[in-house]
Amino acid sequence: MGFTELVVPGDGKGDGQHYGTAVLPEHRGHGLALWMKAEQIRQARLHFPDLAGLLTDTVDTNTPMRRVNAQLGYEPTESVHRRTLDL
Repeated sequence: MGFTELVVPGDGKGDGQHYGTAVLPEHRGHGLALWMKAEQIRQARLHFPDLAGLLTDTVDTNTPMRRVNAQLGYEPTESVHRRTLDL
């Protein structure tokens, strides 16, 4: 139905990367992404107590995931702007 990824440094210190969250279209809108990410955060705290924090990234157009991230306490820290140039 869905998945999320967490990448942790080998020594369990520093920042982990929480990304790749996706829910199949027919299961969206029921809180599954929020539950998965919240559980992943809980597991990270349990198994990697020395992590400094968790980082995530989401494109501006993915409003539902941006909402989930905000509910979990993630805050924007930087923006990446990409452009396409036809040659």
